[in-house]
Amino acid sequence: MRAPATETPHVSPEPGPAGPPPRRRFAFARRLLGPVISPVANYARRYLQATVEHELRETRSHLNVLTGELHATQARLGHTQEMLQLVLQQQQAATAALRTMSAQLAHIQTRGDQAYGELAALPGLFGPRFDELEIKQRPLIHYDAESTAIRMRDGYIMAPTALPTFVTMLANATSKGLEPGTTDVLRRLVQPGMVVADVGANIGLLTLVMAWAAGPGGKVIAFEPEAVPRSNLEKMKHLNGLSWVEVRDQAVGEKAGQLTFHVSDIIGHSSLYALPETEGSREIQVEVVRLDDVAPAKRMDVVKIDVEGAELDVLAGMQGVIAKNPDLAIVAEFGPEHLKRVGQTPAQWFKAFADAGFKAYIIDEATSAAEPTSAKAAAKVVSANIAFVRAGGDAEKRLLKR
Repeated sequence: MRAPATETPHVSPEPGPAGPPPRRRFAFARRLLGPVISPVANYARRYLQATVEHELRETRSHLNVLTGELHATQARLGHTQEMLQLVLQQQQAATAALRTMSAQLAHIQTRGDQAYGELAALPGLFGPRFDELEIKQRPLIHYDAESTAIRMRDGYIMAPTALPTFVTMLANATSKGLEPGTTDVLRRLVQPGMVVADVGANIGLLTLVMAWAAGPGGKVIAFEPEAVPRSNLEKMKHLNGLSWVEVRDQAVGEKAGQLTFHVSDIIGHSSLYALPETEGSREIQVEVVRLDDVAPAKRMDVVKIDVEGAELDVLAGMQGVIAKNPDLAIVAEFGPEHLKRVGQTPAQWFKAFADAGFKAYIIDEATSAAEPTSAKAAAKVVSANIAFVRAGGDAEKRLLKR
């Protein structure tokens, strides 16, 4: 048999000596090629550097060009902005001028409209003036031996021929008579179909006005206890065809009965109260009635009172009329001297009407306006007509409508 082989242990070989360092390894090649490669490398470096510098110069040149163009563009933009601002200013100036022109045109249009309105109003202005001239140019008419007919706006008034001063006053007055403002107020207050009382009608200057305002469908009761003016009142009624006017030979007061009536030498000054000693007068007996007793079914729409100081007596005798007619209007003459003569004060006079529920308005005879008043304010006047109406009522609205 073959003896088994004996394993021989593996012995690592001894490491050889280390090679030379890398630099030393190629030192010879560098020495050999250095003189050749170094100029090439320098040339390549200079070439590349020149190329880069050239590119930088080109880029810098482009940048300079772009910068110049940018500055030019900015300059153009600045100029454009200045032009835009100039255009804007011009536009603003043009807009302001246009507004001014528009305002001027509007003013011209307004003035034109006003002128047209004034021109259109001329017939309305001249028409009444021509009517006034036509009325006043009519001659006085000797109606009969006692009366003279004088043309007024609403018809003919009769005046006693024996009183030439009074006739002259009426002839010289406007066609609205001696109290033009009160005339206009009564035209506003009295409506067609109304029932009206004229207490102290005299010759009927205001009776005529109220009669035509009420119309044939209305009724006017005119009270005049003095014979001469009542006679002219009757003639006025018939001459003007006022069949709806009832003339009564009575005075109006607080209680029904017979009383002394003081007839003044001055027409329109007669009174139930004694007259001043300086004023000539005579006495007659007259029948006195209360409005409450004679008003048709106690209906009354407007009452005009001119009784020379006896106004509160009339008021006291019409309490039923006042209560039954919530929209009643009263126009009464206010005379501080008359009140002083009968022992009353303006405060008492106004309070009586206020206690009856009325608001006082003083009538301006020149303008026909009605303004709120009081005892203190009205006491300064010599004489005035006062309109009394219920606050907020239809009569107040008619009174203030012009």
